[in-house]
Amino acid sequence: MTSDKDCLRVDYRAVYKAWLAFRKGKQPTGPIDRFAFGLEGYLARLSSELESGSYRHGDYKAISLTEKKRRDLAVASVRDRVVHRLLYDYLLVKFDTGFDPDVWSCRTGKGLHKGLARTQALLRKHSGSYVWRADITKFFDSVDQQVLSACLDRRVGHDKPAMRLCQEIIDSYHVKPARGIPIGNLTSQLFANIYLHEFDRYVRHTLKPQAYIRYGDDFLLFYPTSRQARQARENAKDFLKNNLDLRLNPKNDVIVPAGSGLKFLGHTITGEALAVDEYTTRRVLKRIDHHNASSYRALYLAKDVKDGLDWILLNELDI
Repeated sequence: MTSDKDCLRVDYRAVYKAWLAFRKGKQPTGPIDRFAFGLEGYLARLSSELESGSYRHGDYKAISLTEKKRRDLAVASVRDRVVHRLLYDYLLVKFDTGFDPDVWSCRTGKGLHKGLARTQALLRKHSGSYVWRADITKFFDSVDQQVLSACLDRRVGHDKPAMRLCQEIIDSYHVKPARGIPIGNLTSQLFANIYLHEFDRYVRHTLKPQAYIRYGDDFLLFYPTSRQARQARENAKDFLKNNLDLRLNPKNDVIVPAGSGLKFLGHTITGEALAVDEYTTRRVLKRIDHHNASSYRALYLAKDVKDGLDWILLNELDI
């Protein structure tokens, strides 16, 4: 028997709480200010639609960003993003404690910096081993929506309104029929971990590496020999293709000695050193200004680069 406290709440109070969580830390924008101006009415209508099951997700605004590679973002309306926040907080409680402890993306108390530190610690611990590093080709565009729905249903299928809302958000976007989740959605970050949890389980229980770490769709597996790493790669490729309909990115599919270090998550990492890669370094030096100086200073920059950055801040920007 399922109690009400285990189900998604969509009353006005819950929707207002989701609005506060969505709004926190965001800079004012025209859409956010307009929604805030009519807040009570917008939230009351949204709560009513969610309670009656009549809520329908709106269209997305397409935005393209190009850094190392082009990323096509799909940005939802403020109204829909409040719903994303509501569902995200509900799903996080249901799923997060069951995730692998070495999944570091989009989780409270984890994140990029801690994931990098963990990677460095594993390189030190297994310095005589081999590391298979890989990521997924166009992961967000490749997610099979039916498989994702099945993954969600196993944990929240008892809560029909919550499952219906999950399906509404999944169905609101596709790059091909029944395929893809938008990079711009908050829920997509959690959906990604839920989807790849199937792979995490396969790695731990079947491939059984010495160590495993995943951040988003980037991952590392450690093995005592290169032969074992190559065999794990072949088995993993078959699992990803047959169970999740995903394929490895050939550009980042490499096996290297752990002692030689590796490039991972935009950083060059060894057991003793950690620094952002050359591309990111050039980007920092080109783009640093008064607004982003503190953020860039917090990056893992090589000593000579950090010294050069200090000179720029002092002599050119007067910071």
